[in-house]
Amino acid sequence: MKRPVEIQKRWSTDQLITGIEIGDWLKLLRMNGFAVAPEYLHRAAWITAWSVGAAAFGRLEDARFGRRLAAQEIDPTPLFVLGHWRSGTTHVHNLFGRLPDHTYPTVYQVIFPTSFLSTRNVLPRLTAGLFDETRTYDAVKQGWDEAAEDEIALAKLTGLSPYLSFMFLEHRNTYERYIDFLGASSEERERWKESFRYFVKKIMLGTGGKRVVIKSCPHTARIRLLLEMFPDAKFIFIHRNPYQVFASTLHMRSHTDWENFFQVPEGDWEQIRERETLHLGAHIFDRYLEDRRLIPEGNLVELAYTDLIGHEEAHVERIFQQFGLPGWRRCQPVLRRYLDGLKGYRTNKLQISDQQRDAVRREWHHVFEAFGYPEDIAL
Repeated sequence: MKRPVEIQKRWSTDQLITGIEIGDWLKLLRMNGFAVAPEYLHRAAWITAWSVGAAAFGRLEDARFGRRLAAQEIDPTPLFVLGHWRSGTTHVHNLFGRLPDHTYPTVYQVIFPTSFLSTRNVLPRLTAGLFDETRTYDAVKQGWDEAAEDEIALAKLTGLSPYLSFMFLEHRNTYERYIDFLGASSEERERWKESFRYFVKKIMLGTGGKRVVIKSCPHTARIRLLLEMFPDAKFIFIHRNPYQVFASTLHMRSHTDWENFFQVPEGDWEQIRERETLHLGAHIFDRYLEDRRLIPEGNLVELAYTDLIGHEEAHVERIFQQFGLPGWRRCQPVLRRYLDGLKGYRTNKLQISDQQRDAVRREWHHVFEAFGYPEDIAL
């Protein structure tokens, strides 16, 4: 096996699995044969140290909030934002999650899913300097209180997430069935659903029962699973030119993959990453295009990224009306202030090769057809 000439981001502390409890961390390591490369032993030590504290505060939190959490109803039901990575899902997440009566999972909550209620007033202040002002792969603001994907929390709570495949490369195929859970066991499905409910309840408990706006790209392939829990759930699906999505996803993974490895990748990792991105995208798009018909009429909005940008207020108001969401008049000035704060934001300018363009056209041809994107368009 070839090794890369240079290991990138070796000393990064941005591992998604940070904050897992010690018992779940040891179980995850055992399932992967404790196969942590010597180059990344310091990462395992870092996560182990945090996991001990997470477990201790998690038990204290169970004792303090257990009864209230058991009585917490998930009402109103979550609002789900769907779409492939780099399609504009974070933007939609912020547009809806920041509004009055709404909330979203924060970075702090997904990092410490079992202890954020007990530690939220102390630890974020003590560790505020850990974050750069923006994410490593784009200009989106980051910090403890910014919006985050619940998949990060669920990976820690369940060990059933495709995100774990980015960490344990030797067993990455093991985690593919958790993209849509159709190949998962009934026990795994129920465990995942229970953990999802637990996490949403905790967010609602901490925010006085606000509607939780959920955004995790793997949920795009989980419509069946989500409808089992919330038959009347509302969904917003955002799509973008497939060439742009592919190029931007590769750019993102060129940062996040290296931040999360526990095993050193093969020397041709860039080519492997391209193939995996195409395969994962095809899987997610296939599931969405087949299962969107299961969503009750009126409960799905499909939105093009290019239509949304510059016209956010009109689209948010339209979605409020279609879904029957209350409080638009109170939301409107809040939304305007948020949009004013985004002025000057610039997206990455990326390119892909002719060979990559051919591969996207071949593997994601159904996406071009479904949403009317011309295959000959340039980035």
